[in-house]
Amino acid sequence: MNSNRFFLWGSVALLLVAASAGGYYFFHNFKITKQQAVQLSPQDLALPGQTDTTVVKLFYPAGTQLEMSEKSIQRRSGSVAAAEAIIEEYFKLTVNGKGSAIPRNVRVLGIYRDPSQVLYIDLSDELRRNFQGDALSEYLLIRGLYESLISNISDIQDVKLLIEGKELDSLGGHIYLKFPLRNIVSYDPKKEPAVPDAQ
Repeated sequence: MNSNRFFLWGSVALLLVAASAGGYYFFHNFKITKQQAVQLSPQDLALPGQTDTTVVKLFYPAGTQLEMSEKSIQRRSGSVAAAEAIIEEYFKLTVNGKGSAIPRNVRVLGIYRDPSQVLYIDLSDELRRNFQGDALSEYLLIRGLYESLISNISDIQDVKLLIEGKELDSLGGHIYLKFPLRNIVSYDPKKEPAVPDAQ
């Protein structure tokens, strides 16, 4: 009789240990699954066949000023990949019936970021060869490209243009481009004070 009682209590104890272990396993895995569900990004929730897009602001030359256009582009992770998508979209822009200073067929050859958060953009020579415009058109093209990048990518401080891997003196002969663009585009030629007439 003692052996039956010992067997019964042993079975109950074993059953309790198994139930505790099973409960711990269930609740522990449930908790992890819940945390992972909270951390899912929108890309993880996208259905097959859907593209993950984001809206960017592009600033383009239109006449004597910059105009802003919002475009939906495919989302890319990382600031360098995002910059490439923005630049590609920028050079696809066409202005509704207006002459545009944006050269055609410009290709992105490379994009690099240095430790001081300057983004180096290496573009094909079509940027220089296909540019047609005066000093204001050149300024607006460069400023539009700069503003399109800075307004959409938070972790860059400045932008430097390269053509075919080399620094260029100027795009159209009007603006000196050996330096990064921030100081160049902060100057507004339309706000230049008038020179008084000599008397």
